[in-house]
Amino acid sequence: MTQGKNKTSPGALRRASRLAAVQALYQLSLGGQSADGGAVEDAIMEFLTHRLGAELPEDAYAEVDNDMFSDLVRGTCRHQDGLVKILDAALPTRWRYARLDQILARVLSCAAYEMSQRPDVPVAVIINEYVEITKAFYDGDEVGFINGVLQEVAGNLRAEEVLEHRNERSKSR
Repeated sequence: MTQGKNKTSPGALRRASRLAAVQALYQLSLGGQSADGGAVEDAIMEFLTHRLGAELPEDAYAEVDNDMFSDLVRGTCRHQDGLVKILDAALPTRWRYARLDQILARVLSCAAYEMSQRPDVPVAVIINEYVEITKAFYDGDEVGFINGVLQEVAGNLRAEEVLEHRNERSKSR
C-alpha cells in the first residue's frame, strides 16, 4: 500500500527495497541462472520496469529506492562466495548455507551483504528489517532462526557496534 510517489517515507522505500531484493535474488536462484552480470542486470531491469511501483490486478508492488534495490541485488550476487563463508561461520553446525531453503538463503545473503558492505546502516535496523521480511514468507520457527543467525553474523562482523548497542539499551532501562 503505497501512498503515492511523493508521500512514501524513506524508511518505507528502504524496507520495500530489501523485500524486492530478496524476491529478485530468489527469482535468480529459481531460474537456474548463474549470477553473472547479465542475468543480474536483467533481473534488476525486470523488477524496476515491470514490477516495482506497479499495480497489477492480482498484486500491488510497493515503490522502492531504486539505487538501494539495485545495490542490494548486485552486491549480494557480486559478494556471494564471501557471504556464504560469513553465513556458514554463523550457522549451526548441522546447517550449511547450501542446505537452506532458497528464501531463507536469500534473506540471509542480503542481510549479510548489508552488514558487511553497508556500515552506514545500523546493525539493529538490518536485523529488524530482515526478520520482518522473513515474517512475510513464514510464520513458524524460521523467524527465530533468521534472528539468531543474524545476531551471530552481527557479532562476527560488527562486534563493537553490537556491544555499543547493548550498552545503550542497558543504560536506558
